[in-house]
Amino acid sequence: LVVTPEVIRKIPVLQNLTEQEIERLLQDPHNSVTALGPYQPIFAENDPADCMYLVLEGTVDIRINSVDGRQVSIATMKEGDYFGEQAVLPGASGRRNASVRSLGACKIMRISAEYVAAGAVKSDEFLASGQEHESDSDDRVRLILRSVRLFRSLSARDLERVNEWTKIVRYAAGDMVLREGDVGEFLYVVLAGELDVFAMDDDGKLVIISKHTKGQYVGEQALLPDGTDRHDLSVRAATNATLVRVARRHFQAIVKHDAKLLLALKVLGEAREKKKLEAIGRGEDW
Repeated sequence: LVVTPEVIRKIPVLQNLTEQEIERLLQDPHNSVTALGPYQPIFAENDPADCMYLVLEGTVDIRINSVDGRQVSIATMKEGDYFGEQAVLPGASGRRNASVRSLGACKIMRISAEYVAAGAVKSDEFLASGQEHESDSDDRVRLILRSVRLFRSLSARDLERVNEWTKIVRYAAGDMVLREGDVGEFLYVVLAGELDVFAMDDDGKLVIISKHTKGQYVGEQALLPDGTDRHDLSVRAATNATLVRVARRHFQAIVKHDAKLLLALKVLGEAREKKKLEAIGRGEDW
């Protein structure tokens, strides 16, 4: 199957490529185009990753494994969309965080990890990441953290050294951020974009519990001292999202010196659990 430069220019994620970059991408033997029939697997959750994909024609279905082992659809990618880049970005796990299959007849293009790592493939968010000065990023993080009750006890020195204990991470629409049942390692604060917080009901249907936008945070319940250490809800990016990531040890250092905050977070967790059970039809279990 042949892809022309004109086709590539219509793909939003590739609009920043030069003529020479497009030509190199098309001639690279590691990149290829595949035609698929309905319901053919493209990759499975936890598979090793060495590329990302573009949807040239048709649609594909993004699916994750729920806590009880069932697969649940969380997003559909259509012509012009891309998927699979999160696993091959620099610093990523190198493994797929979801399964993908074709929904009907479709055509997809494989782009090797080399192009993603080199920054040849850019969405608006990844492009912004490459253009930001480090000080600009730090200022954005300081501003958002100052607005969040969770971080009000931070000292001026803590904020000044924000680049030492936070990291800006980016997710494309449909990407999983947290999974129900997984061990919690990080807290995430929304810097830009929107997140869906959801659970699965007994029929395997995805139920949105809440939406989180700029200044709100997720993942804290699994990090609380004396907690379960596991996420009680799943979170995905509803739009392209930029998040501030804080590791468990830094979060716990903050809350252990603020008894009122710790109590408030525990109450919040109880209220969220009640809302979850009501949303998935198990309110009587509370």
